This record gives sequence, C-alpha cells and structure tokens, in this order.
Amino acid sequence: MGLLKNILLWTSKNDWISNKLPKYKFVKNSLSRFMPGETLVEALNECVKLENLNYGTIITYLGENTTEREQTYKIVHHYINALNDIKTKSLGTLISVKLTQLGLDIDINLCIENMQKLLKVANDNNAFIWVDMEEYCYLDKTLQVYNDLKKMNNNIGITLQAYLFRTEKDLIDLLPQATYIRLVKGAYIESSDVSMKIKNDIDENYLKLSKIMLSKEYLGNGFKPSFATHDDDIINFINTEASNQHIDCSLYEISMLYGIRRNLQNKLVKESQNIKILISYGEEWFPWYIRRIAENPKNLLLLVK
Repeated sequence: MGLLKNILLWTSKNDWISNKLPKYKFVKNSLSRFMPGETLVEALNECVKLENLNYGTIITYLGENTTEREQTYKIVHHYINALNDIKTKSLGTLISVKLTQLGLDIDINLCIENMQKLLKVANDNNAFIWVDMEEYCYLDKTLQVYNDLKKMNNNIGITLQAYLFRTEKDLIDLLPQATYIRLVKGAYIESSDVSMKIKNDIDENYLKLSKIMLSKEYLGNGFKPSFATHDDDIINFINTEASNQHIDCSLYEISMLYGIRRNLQNKLVKESQNIKILISYGEEWFPWYIRRIAENPKNLLLLVK
C-alpha cells in the first residue's frame, strides 16, 4: 500500500500526466464524487445545500506554485469576489488558501501583501481565512507569514500536519497566540528524516496532538481547534476526550472533505456534531485529486469503476 501511495503522489507532480489524464472523460466522471464543479458558482450552490442541512462549509480554489506576479493578483481578486458572494448569499462559508498560490515562490512580501488584502475583506465580512500547509520545504516560510499576519489580524487560522516529527513543537509554540488551528494527517511525499511513514505512528501522534489542542487552558482563551479526519476511531477519541473534560462540541469542530464518507458525515450532523465540509473547485484539480486518492488508495477503486 505504501508503494502505491508513493506512485500516486509522484503522479500528482508529473506535468505530462497532469496534462494528459484530466482530458479523459472517465477521470472527470470519477471526480464528480469529490468536487461539485470547477466554478465558484457551483461550489457556493453546494454550500447553500449543505448549510441548509446544518453543515458548516469551507471552499478552496485549487492551484499552487504560482510563478507570475500578475496571476497572484487575479487569484486575490477571485477570492475577494468569493468572500463578497458568500456575504451576499448570507452563508457562513470560509475560504482556505495555499500560500504558494498567492506568491510564496516569488516573494514572501508579495504573499504577505496578498494575504493582508484577503484578511481585510474577510474581517469586513465577519469571517476568517484558513491557511493550508503545503510541502515541508514551505513550512518555515508558511509559519513566518502566519506569525507576521497574526500580529495584525485575529481572523487567520493555520494548518498543521500530524505526520511531521516537529509538529508537536510547532503546536506548542503556536497555541499561546493562535485562534484557529486545523490538524491534518499530511498528504505529501516527505523524507523519513522529517516525517513518519507508518500509519499507526501517524495516528498515535494525531491523537496526542488533538489531546493537547483540547486543553482547557487554551480553549478558555478563545482558541478553537479543528480536526480534519475521516477516521472513526480518531473522531470517537476526540469526542470522548472532550466529553471527559466537559467540553461542549461547539468549542471544536470536525472537518471533512466533500464526498468522502458521506454516511459518516450524515451521522455526525444528526448527532449535532460541529462539522464543516471542505469543498474544492477550479480547473487545476488533478494534483489535488490524486493526493486525495493517495490518502486512501482504496479510493482508486472509484476511479477504476
């Protein structure tokens, strides 16, 4: 299974395959399970449906590693329109962004300026913005951008990856000033020097980190943790830990991807769990799609079918 995952992740970064495979109809057909459409309109229409069913929603415009300054401005403009459309539709939808999409590969100051523009609009609209975590080579820069912006903005959240050895230290460093932290397992190929490779080790570290994030010391200061997982055992652990500490489920959230484990999503929302669904959209969906399959290679069967 580990070999298959590595092959899939390699595929997600291969330019030739990324240009060829998405043109096949059967690939696009399989995509519809995980993405309601490529446009903002389609994403927000799905948000309306989900929020009417008591789900919270997050959207992310797919794309990364932007190399043209002008292109970053177009992406900022797109997200500003998204934030304004969300307000017009009276939705609670948040946006989640990748910093390489906003110019991190070009100039860190450009990236900070672009993020500041988005944070201002989000603040005016009474919303906050999630920052995605990307490959390990961007980790320090991502934390630098987050820490710089957090000094001026309280409406920004950061994502941490449980499969990295250093994440516990990063979490402890961030918690005293963080308002929102989202914990994911991690979905990139990384060196064994920096990341765990065995699923049980990653799961154990996720549980350890989630327990730290549920500490009343931080929750009492306005911190709200988000746990991005589709794992029943992890969700049960988090809910049990919260219950044992008399922490109401409104003080934390479970975040899940659109289209993955829908039965579990329905079960959680019926139990009044605070759950948010992340909807991805955009033309540059192939690398993201392959990483989703790589997270659980059993999803490859959906593509084959």
